[in-house]
Amino acid sequence: MADYTLKAEPREETGKQVGRLRRDGKVPAVLYGHGVKPRNLTLVRGELERVYHKAGGSTVVGIKLDKGEENALIQEVQHDPRTGRYLHADLYRVRMDEKIKATVPLAFEGTALAVRELDGTLLTNLNEVEVECLPGDLPSEIVVDVGTLKTFEDSITVGDLKVASGVEIHAEEDASVATVTPPRTQEELEALDEEDTEGKVEDTEVEGADEEGAEGEGEGEDAGGDDQSDDQKSDEKSDDKKKE
Repeated sequence: MADYTLKAEPREETGKQVGRLRRDGKVPAVLYGHGVKPRNLTLVRGELERVYHKAGGSTVVGIKLDKGEENALIQEVQHDPRTGRYLHADLYRVRMDEKIKATVPLAFEGTALAVRELDGTLLTNLNEVEVECLPGDLPSEIVVDVGTLKTFEDSITVGDLKVASGVEIHAEEDASVATVTPPRTQEELEALDEEDTEGKVEDTEVEGADEEGAEGEGEGEDAGGDDQSDDQKSDEKSDDKKKE
C-alpha cells in the first residue's frame, strides 16, 4: 500500500475548458503507463501540492479512482511561472511486480572535516542518479554522508552510495559524487588579481583605440570637406575668367 494517496475524478474537459477547473481549485491530470489507456483526471490542487511536496517524483502514490486504486509516480508537474500554482500533472502508472527506472535526488548530510578544519570547499558533482528497481523499493532520496571527507584526497563515488539490495544505480561506480577542494594559496590569489588587472588594462586599451579610430574618421571627413570647398573655389575663379 502506498504511503501517500490522491483522490482523482474522471475529466471530460480539455483544451481551454480546463480553465474553469483551475479557477475552482482543481488541477487537470493524465494517468498513463504500460498496459493502460491514458485517462484524463482531475485532482484537488491543495492535495496535490501537499503530496507532491512530500513524495516528489520518485515515490509511489496511490491514485483513488471511481473504481479501485492505481499506483503511480507523479512524473511531472507544470507550474504557473508567475504564481507558482500547479497547472497540470502527469501520473505514470506502475505495476508493483515490474521494475521501473526513475531519477532519485541525492541528499547531502553531515559536515566534511576537510571543510570545517581545513577551510576547504565542498564540491558536489552529482545531485541525482538514475536507479532501477521494483516500485516498492524505490527510495525517495539517497542520503550522502559528507562527514567521510576528512582530507582533500578523500572523495565519495557512486560506488559508495548506500541503497537497498534490490536497487540498482545506473552510473559508473567510480563517478565522483563529492570532494573537498583546498583553499587557494596567497600566490594563486595574487595571480588571479594580476590576471584581472591585465584584463581590465587590455579592455581599456581596446576602448581607447576605438575612440582614436573614430576621431581619425571624423578628421578625414573634415579634410574631404575642405578639399571639396577648394575645388568649388577654383571652379568659381574659372567662371570669372570666362566672363572677363
